[in-house]
Amino acid sequence: MSWLVRWAVVPLVLAGCSSSPPPRIYVLGAAAAPVAGVTSEAGRPTVELKPVVLPDYLDTTDILLRDGQNELKSSPTGHWGERLSVGVARALSEDLTKRMPGILVVKGDTVQPPSRTLMLTIDAFDIRADGHCVLAARWTILGEDNKSILASRQATIITDVPRSSGDLADPAVVTAMAGAVEQLAGHIAADLSRTIRDNGR
Repeated sequence: MSWLVRWAVVPLVLAGCSSSPPPRIYVLGAAAAPVAGVTSEAGRPTVELKPVVLPDYLDTTDILLRDGQNELKSSPTGHWGERLSVGVARALSEDLTKRMPGILVVKGDTVQPPSRTLMLTIDAFDIRADGHCVLAARWTILGEDNKSILASRQATIITDVPRSSGDLADPAVVTAMAGAVEQLAGHIAADLSRTIRDNGR
């Protein structure tokens, strides 16, 4: 093999060694339990979950890490399988359904007027360099007339991202964010249960 051919092969070998695996795709929330069956939804109080509102910079499929006060960095090794607002709504709906099995949580319009309407605004959902996941959220629960405010609260939830070799790995970030949504669901479920108990359907 001539020296010209040998040097032509080297860049191809290096290019093959430097290729990285494709980013992994993540979602918030656990997979649905594989339990077969049919459940009647008739007569159950219905909670309509309106689209979750997030700041534009957060409503993306990038997994974002806040570096300092104003800089955001997207993970090169993973991203969301859906926009974050859609993922939060889906995970929150699943968590509320588990906590309140007698209540039907739906996203989007319903055939019958819902018993309650839930509006959620997320002001911050940051993964910080110190390993803290900070979720700041505000929610409002409307009555059956879709006008009267039965509950209106805000909360800041902080969970920790376990470090692996000093880095904030994607699976740990996803777990911390899912845990924050689960805690948020607990606060909202308590308000929903109270309004249904105190005010009836």
